[in-house]
Order: sequence, then structure tokens, then C-alpha cells
Amino acid sequence: MRRSFSLRALTAVSIVGLMLIVAGVLLWHGVRGADKMMVRAVEDTGRQLAVTTEERARRLIDPARVVVALLAQDDLASRQRLVDRLRHLPLLAASLEVHSAASAVYVGYEDGDFLLLRPAGRVPQARLPEVPEADEAAYLVQAVDRDAGGKVQAEWRLYDRDLNLLGRRLQPGDAFDPRERPWYRRAMAASGPWLTEPYALFTTREIGITLARRSRDGRSVVGLDASLADLGSEMDALGITPGTRLAVVSRDGRLLAHPDVATLLAAPGGSPRLATLDELDDPVLRRLGHLTRDEGASLGAAAPGEAASGDDAFGASASFRVGGEDWFGMRLPFRIPGVEPATLLMVVPERELLAGTRELLWQRSLVAVLLALALLPLGVWVGHRLSRPLNALAEQVRALGDFDFSACRGVRSPVREVQQLSGALTGMAEGIAGFQRMTRTLSREPRLDTLLATVLEDLLNITDSRHGAIYLEDENDATRFVCEAERGQGDPDDPLPACLTLKAPEEGGMAALERRAAASGYLVQPLCNRSGHRMGLLVLALRESGQGGDRSWRRFVEELSGAAAVAIETRRLLEGEKRLLDAIVELIAGATDAKSAHTGGHCSRVPQLAEMLLEGAHRMTTGPFADETLDDERRTAFHLAAWLHDCGKLTTPDEVMEKATKLETRYNRIHEIRTRFEVLWRDADVAYWRGLAEGGDEPTLAAARRRRQAELQEAFRRVAELNRGGQAVDADGLARLEAIADWRWWRHFDDRLGVSEEEAARLAREPEAPLPAEERLLADRPRHRLDWAVAPPPVAEGDPRNRWGFAMQPPEVAGDQGELYNLRVARGTLNDIERFRIQEHIVQTVMMLESLPWPAHLRRVPTIAGNHHERMDGQGYPRRLVLAEASLEERIMAVADVFEALTAADRPYKPGLTLSRSLSILAGMARDGHLDPDVFALLLDSGVWRDYAARFLAAAQIDEVDIEALKHEAGCPTTKSGNGAAGRVSSCTGQAPRS
Repeated sequence: MRRSFSLRALTAVSIVGLMLIVAGVLLWHGVRGADKMMVRAVEDTGRQLAVTTEERARRLIDPARVVVALLAQDDLASRQRLVDRLRHLPLLAASLEVHSAASAVYVGYEDGDFLLLRPAGRVPQARLPEVPEADEAAYLVQAVDRDAGGKVQAEWRLYDRDLNLLGRRLQPGDAFDPRERPWYRRAMAASGPWLTEPYALFTTREIGITLARRSRDGRSVVGLDASLADLGSEMDALGITPGTRLAVVSRDGRLLAHPDVATLLAAPGGSPRLATLDELDDPVLRRLGHLTRDEGASLGAAAPGEAASGDDAFGASASFRVGGEDWFGMRLPFRIPGVEPATLLMVVPERELLAGTRELLWQRSLVAVLLALALLPLGVWVGHRLSRPLNALAEQVRALGDFDFSACRGVRSPVREVQQLSGALTGMAEGIAGFQRMTRTLSREPRLDTLLATVLEDLLNITDSRHGAIYLEDENDATRFVCEAERGQGDPDDPLPACLTLKAPEEGGMAALERRAAASGYLVQPLCNRSGHRMGLLVLALRESGQGGDRSWRRFVEELSGAAAVAIETRRLLEGEKRLLDAIVELIAGATDAKSAHTGGHCSRVPQLAEMLLEGAHRMTTGPFADETLDDERRTAFHLAAWLHDCGKLTTPDEVMEKATKLETRYNRIHEIRTRFEVLWRDADVAYWRGLAEGGDEPTLAAARRRRQAELQEAFRRVAELNRGGQAVDADGLARLEAIADWRWWRHFDDRLGVSEEEAARLAREPEAPLPAEERLLADRPRHRLDWAVAPPPVAEGDPRNRWGFAMQPPEVAGDQGELYNLRVARGTLNDIERFRIQEHIVQTVMMLESLPWPAHLRRVPTIAGNHHERMDGQGYPRRLVLAEASLEERIMAVADVFEALTAADRPYKPGLTLSRSLSILAGMARDGHLDPDVFALLLDSGVWRDYAARFLAAAQIDEVDIEALKHEAGCPTTKSGNGAAGRVSSCTGQAPRS
């Protein structure tokens, strides 16, 4: 080895000394220029800012003078009737548009009438009249109208942007009289326009000023309000730096304008007042306002509330320190037209002011460049001596950054520090390579057993240990640890045990275990999670060189074990959370099935059938599903969607879901109607006996009774058959039903006694008939219509609440129990409203699932679960989506849902169909654009239908199935583009299966 030299000694004399000279020159030059630039920038910019702010204040007033002068000459000022005044609203609206800072424009009349137009956005939303289209309101009209007798009528009106009336609200308590306002009295006394001092505006409670002028006929006053908040908002954009703070205060200390704080406070008496500078939550502005001539660096102005020492006191700058930060401030004269002289306060942070001294930075940069050029020859010579080994190390570091750890071989150099750096870099590369392998395993390996084995092997390589094992804590016994992974070569005469047991779960038991392991040449390192809980043990053989006394090695092992513990905890948490999520989902599905004894099992059978179909598609190597691949994330999303596909049934009323007859609600109301027939039967008996008592002919009376009672038997049988809903109702049947419904019977008891509050409210819709009351045998009454509890679900396309894209039409009421209305149902037992309530379950499913915060890989769960009632031709519900364009999972869910509903034998409104009949119906639905023919073919070809039937169908339902005939009936094979023909949906009963 050649003789080496210290890098620090080599460079200190030649470079550091010269750079000290450069730094001294730049510092002297920069400090001197910064002082001059700072004072000049603050003073010049502050004076210009005061002029600009005054100019913007005048722009709030000058246009108002023109607007008020024009309105004072208009006929509006002399109109006597409110209707005539309202015709001038376009003129008032144009006045507000011309003067954007105007808060309101109004007219006060000599008889106390008042008309005001104000932008609706300047009034708190809670105070606006409640009208259906209040969101479109652009203007608020406040009108006070007094009739000849002095009676006051005050009202507020809302108008849209085109001055169309949206709504109005009377203000009985509004006794506003413009004649009592100062602006009215002063304007009446003045010959020209009159400007008020700042005060609290009556309605909005903003701080503003009013410009008022008497009309040309002297019988009214036209006024315009301007809010000083607009001046404060404009001041916010005038700061010379982002941290500049501005405020305008009067000579008596009142705060007239400020961008960030409200300037209106409640006085002790309850009336509003202007805030003072002392009440401003800004210590910097308060400090500037109270600086005296002696305290400021060059400030001569008096504090607010004191007389100024002279005009020359304004415009000077002051420097002071507040809250550990240096500030520059100025107090400048400020005048708002028509208001007494005020003061503009401006403060600027020193750190922001110095940031703008670009001229100084340029001078420093120029000097630095010149000095660097002067030192360039020396740098070239020194760089030549040092660059070669350092460049080699730099290339190796770049390779290390590109994860090429084999390129780090070190360098030879006469500089001692470079040699040390080379050795450290080589060791670091080896360590990082080991860390990289272990990190890759911790982040990518999903299986816990594989992760433990790989991490242990990397730990042995990184820590230079010959043997080790990882033990995990038994979840049921905190003192027992089971070996899950073992790597390396141990002592064959003293192997590590399969289980380790602590004599006590406390630290004493752990200490005893560590002592026993140390005696055998092993280190026991607890694997603790982030909360400190001991999840397992890492057992490593001690290095030969350390003999148990290498503290750095032990600390290194401890840090590595922490990363391993976090990874183990994460995998365990993920597995536990996945088990919990599956259990919760199956719990919800079980609750949905348990809600109905007749539809129970649907939510558990459909997922199994759907997953069987999905696995069948995955196994296909040819055909339309040959390219379908399933990963764990896709399977998990489908599994959850299948189990949750009908969770919305929790909201479906049981009496609708299980309705087996047309008149069934919570019970079958055919019994009520049979009782009415019994009454008519008794009436026939009564007529017979009354006729005998009155001397009538017995044979004639008996024949009439027999005819009537036979007619009653036939009529009740017809009504009862209609109630079952097993066959279609033709025109003759409906005519006969109407005739029977018109028969009359007498009610002698009050039907409003003993009813619930809800039923009593429905009965109140009908006039109360005196007893005895004659009633129709069958009727549709107002009491039969059930209102929505809150509002119809947001499923209409124009409903603003419909953010899910539903395309359905909700019925006007939640239910209709009308007897004729239900008996007239053409097919099946459900009326149109109940059919919507059945279909509503998928709406609730979508709303419930989309409200959950699904992670990225499960984000399609609501889509898969919510689209199983859509159709290939786009005629399904709830969103009328074209199922032909949907994913495989959605199309599979549609087929599985219908197949299970057709074969289910636990429905009260239909029998369980045979296997061949169910598949034939599915074939028709595939042919007619309802279901996907490819998925139907998958159901047949994969044999899923046979496996499902063996597990869930009764023996009587399983019959012979002709696969080829079913395929031909469905039109298979076909392409998705050929499935769009709209047509009828095949059905085996009078109604669609309630899946």
C-alpha cells in the first residue's frame, strides 16, 4: 500500500480558506444592500398601496351616486300601488348588476311604504322564504305596503335570474318604517345625495354605508347600500407579499375594513356595533396601531384614539418584533368619501420582504461566479487527484441505486477516508441485498407459512447465523409456542423442540427461557407487534465470534425481528379480517333468509350455484370463456357479491314477499269477504221468514231463498278462485266480478272503533256514514291506499336524489289493499305496486352496498350484486342496463338467481318446478334476450345443473334433461351481439319468480 493522506488535511488549506474570503465579501456586500432595499421597498410600496386602496374605496361610492340619481328621477319613486312598483323590478335589478358592490337598492315612501331589491346570496339561507325552487333564487324583494287605514302588510318575495316569482312569505312581525331611518330623514332634508357613516345594515347585519337621495317630487327617498366587506375582500388582494396584513381603522379606534375578521359585534345592550382594533385577533396589527413615536424605529403617528402629531407622522416605517418574528409596518392616511378621515395599517413579514431582493441575490451570484472562476485552476488540480477513486465509487453507488449489488467491489485510493468509504460501501451493498430479499418476501408473499420460511432463511444470511427457527404463539394458550419454520444446521444431538413452553406468561418465564437457550448457544428474540404483544419467538444460533457478547449483533437481530413481527401480524390480521368479513356477509345473508320462512335458503343457495358456474367458466379452455382467468381478488369480490346480492330484501315487507293470494296482506282477507256472504245468506233467510210472517206464499218464498243462496254459493266460489290467482282473468270474469261487487249489505256497527292510529288516519279520508250503513260487497276505498312512510325511493330518472342511475317509476302510494283492485290482477297474486315493492329490494341492495367504503380490489361488489335483474336487451331493472355489455360475473349472477328461484320448492305462491321444466324456461329467457345464452350453455356443458340438483333439489324434481334440445331452444351457440332482440320473457307461473 502506498502512503495515504488525510482528505481533511489535504483540502482544508487550499479550499476552505479561499471560500471563507468569498463568504466574507458576499456577506458584507449583501447586508449593506439588504438594509437599503428593505426600507425603500416598504415606504414606496406602502404609499402606493394607500393610494390604490383609497381609489378602490371611491369605486364603491361613485357608481352608486349615478345609480341613485337615475332612480330618483324614475316613476318608481312616485308609484302608489305595490303592483305598479313591482313592474320596475327590472330597473332595480339592472342597478344592482351595474354596481357589483351594492348590497341592496330600495325606495322609502312618505306614507311609510317600502320596496327593496337585494341579491338572494347576501341573505342567510335560513331567513329566505321556503319555496320549492329556492335554490334558483337570485333576488329577494322586501316590501312594506300600508293601506289607507294605516294597516301594514310586509312580505318577502323570491325571484329567479329572469325576475320570475318563485314564492312569497308574509312577515307579520316586520314593522319596518323607512321614515324612522336616519338615511330617510337626512336625505329628505338634503338637497342632493347624502352618504351615511358606517353602520349595521338592517337585514344582513353587515357593516356598510348608505347613499340616499330624495326623489324629484320630494315624496320618497331612493337608497343604495354598499358593504364595507367588499372593501375588505379587495384589500386581501392588494398585499405586496402573501403575509401582508392590512386594516382600516377610524381615528377613534373602530375597525372599518379587514379581510379576515368580522367587524360587527354585539354591544352590551344587544345592538350591533363596530369592533375596535383592540378586539381584532391580530397581535401584529394591534402592536402597529399602538406604537408611539419613541417605540417605532421611525414611526411618528399616534395610536388610534389619539390625535396625530401632524401629517408628516404618516408614511414612515417602523420595525418591531411580535411572536418571535420581525415585522415592518406603516401607518398611512386614508379617506373613504363621505366618512371621517381614517388610518390604513400595513404590516409585512421581514422574511417575505427579503425574499424579493432579487437585485441583491444577483449581485451575490455575480461575485460568487467571479470568485469561482478565480479558484478554478486550484479546483482542477485537486479534483484530478481525487476524482478517479471517487468517480469509481460514484459509479458503484449508481449501480447500488439501480439494485445491482454485484457491482460494489470497492476501490484503491491513497486517501484514507476514501479507503474507509470503499469498505463501508461494500459491506452496505451486501446488507442491502439481504434486506431487499427479505423486504420482497415481506411485501409480496401472501401465505404465512411460506413467508416465515423465506424470512428466516434471509435472517440467517443477514445475521451470519448457522441455525434458527420461528415459533408462533398458540392463540388459545399464551404460554405455548409452536415451531412454524426452521432453517440451517443445528446440533443433531440437541435439536430445537417442536414446541416451547413458558413456565409463566410473565417476564419471569421469558427470562428463564432465554437463560436455557443461551446455555445451548441460542439467542431468543421475542417477536412483538406494534402494541407490544408477543406474537412469537425468533431463535437464532449465536455467532462463533460473539459467544453471546456481541451487543451490536443482538441489536441488529432485534431490529430485523421487528420487521418480521410486523409482517406476521399483518398476515394474521388480514386472514382474521377476511374470516370475519366472510362471517358477517354470511350472517347478513342468513338474516335475509331467516326473515322469511318461505324464501329462506335463497341467499345461501344462489352463491353456491354462482360460484360453481364461475369455476366452470375458469376451467373452460375453448369457447367464449377460454380467456377468462380468475385470481384470488376476483374470486373474493364475486364471493361477497353473491352472498350479498339480495341483502335489500331486509327492507321488503313480508306480506308482499310471501303473498300467496290476491287479497292477502298480513292475513288472507277472503275470510272477511266470506263473512259478508254469510250476512247476505242470513238476509235470504230473514227475507223468507219475514215473508211467512206477513202471510206470503211459502213455496214461492222457499224457491226465492234457494235461488238466492245458490247464487251466493256460486258468487263466493268465483271470488275465491279469483283470489288464488292461478289462472288469467278474462273480460267476462271481470264483468261478473263487478256485478258481484255491487251487491249490498247492511253494517250496524261503527267500523272506526278499536282501530290503530294509522288506520284511523286512513279512515278519516272517508265521510262517516250514519248507522245502519249500506255498503258494497266488494269495494276500493281511500282507506285501502297506504302512504309512503317518508318518501318514495329515489328511483325515477328525474329525481335529484337518484345518484345511482336507477330508471324505474315509483308508484304514488306504498300499497293498495283495495279489494277490487287486487282481485282484478290479471295474472298471479301481485298488483303493480307490490311488484314494485318486490323489485325495490334490488334498489335497496345497490344503495346499501354502494354506501360501504369498499377497498380497491372489492370495488365491483355493488355492481356484481346489483345487476342480477338486468337483461341482455336492456329491459331489466333497476337501471335498464344492457347485460350483454356487462362482466361475466354479472351475467352469471343473473342466470343463477333465476335458476334457483325456478327450482325452489319453499315458495308459498308457486311449486318447485322440475329440473327439465326449469331449464326449458331458462332456455326461453336466453332466446328472448333476458339471459346470456353463453352462460346458459355453460350451465349445461359444465354439469353444474346436475351437481346443484343433487345437492338442493327434491327427488321428485329431478327428471330427464335433453341437453341438445335445450341448446337448440336457447339458440346456442351464439354471440353476444346477437342477444339484443327484445321480446317476451318466458314464465311458468302467472308471475316472475321472486328471487
